[in-house]
Amino acid sequence: MEKLSEKDAEVFQVLLVHWINHNGEHVEGYREWSEKMAGVRPEVAGEIDKAIDYMQKAARKLMEAKIKFQES
Repeated sequence: MEKLSEKDAEVFQVLLVHWINHNGEHVEGYREWSEKMAGVRPEVAGEIDKAIDYMQKAARKLMEAKIKFQES
């Protein structure tokens, strides 16, 4: 198995934190628009809610990747 350089390892850790945080910011915006659409276009709000669920699952997977990376 190849090994990352120290620089790449540091960059990767910073990126993981950024991705997790940035993902959360997107979810907040999606939730805001889902609420706005709920009374007007509930079918659209439902799709946004599904996207929120996927984004939250992605954030959990990124967090798991961060933990596993730190364990090594």
